[in-house]
Amino acid sequence: MREFARHKENFDSLNTRVVAISVDDREHARLVWEKVVDRQFTILSDPAAQVIRTYGLVHSRAGKEGEDIALDTTLLVDADGREHWRRVSATLPDI
Repeated sequence: MREFARHKENFDSLNTRVVAISVDDREHARLVWEKVVDRQFTILSDPAAQVIRTYGLVHSRAGKEGEDIALDTTLLVDADGREHWRRVSATLPDI
């Protein structure tokens, strides 16, 4: 995420908005927004994983206690919500 924040001017010049979605609660999302990305882009909290499930980005029962976890993924989605590109991490997130 820090790398995306470092390139904010490039994204702006391409009329592109960076948005991160996390299954963490709102407080954690706010801390990431303030401390990690220096308020350079939007961090959305999706604790019920509704958006993440919509895009098929859940690794079922892969958590430490058998819970579902989100896959680390980068998507390019246009203003109409259509996905144009996807990169899903080849490894599970550090949990």
